[in-house]
Amino acid sequence: NKFLGAFAYTTDEYLKTINLPENVIISVMINASEIIERKGYDIKDTVNQLFQRKEESPVSIVRVAVHFKDVDSSYDIINALKSLGYSVFVNIMQVDSAGNDDITKISILIESWNLVDVLYFADSFGSMEPNRVAEIVNTISAGWKGRLGIHAHDNKGQSLQNTLKAEACGVEYLDATICGMGRGAGNTKTEYLLAELMQSGKYDYFPDALYPLVLQEFYCLKKRYKWGENIYYFLSAIYGIHPTYIQEMLGGDLYDTDQILSAINFLKESNDSFYSLEKMLSALVGIEGKGIGKWSATDWAKDRDVLILAPGPALANNIKAIQGYVKAKNPMVFCLNINESIPEEMITAYVACHETRILIESDLYSKLKVPIILPLERVPESIKISLSSAEILDYGLSLQKNKFEIKSNGTILSKSLSIFYAISIACASNAKRILLAGADGYEISDPRYKEVVSIFEQYSEAENAIPVKAITKTTYPIEQRSIYDPTL
Repeated sequence: NKFLGAFAYTTDEYLKTINLPENVIISVMINASEIIERKGYDIKDTVNQLFQRKEESPVSIVRVAVHFKDVDSSYDIINALKSLGYSVFVNIMQVDSAGNDDITKISILIESWNLVDVLYFADSFGSMEPNRVAEIVNTISAGWKGRLGIHAHDNKGQSLQNTLKAEACGVEYLDATICGMGRGAGNTKTEYLLAELMQSGKYDYFPDALYPLVLQEFYCLKKRYKWGENIYYFLSAIYGIHPTYIQEMLGGDLYDTDQILSAINFLKESNDSFYSLEKMLSALVGIEGKGIGKWSATDWAKDRDVLILAPGPALANNIKAIQGYVKAKNPMVFCLNINESIPEEMITAYVACHETRILIESDLYSKLKVPIILPLERVPESIKISLSSAEILDYGLSLQKNKFEIKSNGTILSKSLSIFYAISIACASNAKRILLAGADGYEISDPRYKEVVSIFEQYSEAENAIPVKAITKTTYPIEQRSIYDPTL
């Protein structure tokens, strides 16, 4: 029901246009749930819409990816494919989430059908360890007597070791891709696997032929499409979070590190092994709250300029001029998060609003001689304990799409960005002007640029908005002055 390209929905006609060697066995995979849940259509009719008879198709193998809870419901799909003449492989997804008794029952059931050529188990979250792989092989083998395969993901950097362990336990079908190309953290790397198998002396491969392809063409693809293991995928494996959440959050550079880490923290409590766009968006919003703090900013900066120090390179490059301006003009100075390169005596208050950033810096708060302004309601209880000795000014924050509303004791924003949280505080404090230094901004081609610009536009329409000027370079379409301008 949406366009994903020729390789997401691949027809026989399309495959015939590709110049593939004749001796290559072509396999395609289908997601059983998409067929099972197709309303108003018989499963056999759907399979017949997707597939011709085997003798008319370049495809030899159809792999049916099925969640372990849906194996019963996949029988009609497998039977229809077998009737068309295909070899049928079954990939049991998220098998590590199933208990051993359930795995054995599934194996016995599939064995009883006498339809499946190879039974795969998939480490969908990339969370397995080699000893668990061996345990699952033994558990499946208690009910299934045919050939086995493994499909490993590399979220924890264990896919190669897991695949080798499976091979040592008698698994014959070992999935691998060049450079590990695959969803999110990727899969077992073909070039690594073949090199390891050659060392065993049991196989006759020539992996050297792959290396130029790995180091040239596929290296460029990996850099462009950004698959491969990282700390986000590692955490998704540890917490049982579906990797598609991570993949979607990393795609398009829309979300920053704090947002993604905070979303992971939110999702780990949900205990949901299926991806949901709505849940991802909720996770990115994070902790719900009323957006009402206990501290009122009313008249705190009345008739004074507020200078907001953002962490862009322009701040450090012009720090002496900024220090001179602060000494001469005596504005109130809000520093976004803790920046140790800025003398504390320059600062009126530190400002932070994202719970992950607060967590990172919380140990430093007790050492501050000036207050820290943050939305205490959005801070987890475990972090509040470490804030007990710090001077906290609790200014509220809630998030609502396409909203910018400033109140005396809190603000409503469309995104948890400290620069707009600080601007809200300055407005609520009845400041005369708001000046920004170090707000260099994203490149215009960066998707985040458009998002920030839209929030500036929302701010300009707020009832009590105060003019904002950038006094160091910025890409954002706001009024600009120069810190070196003597009339500033």
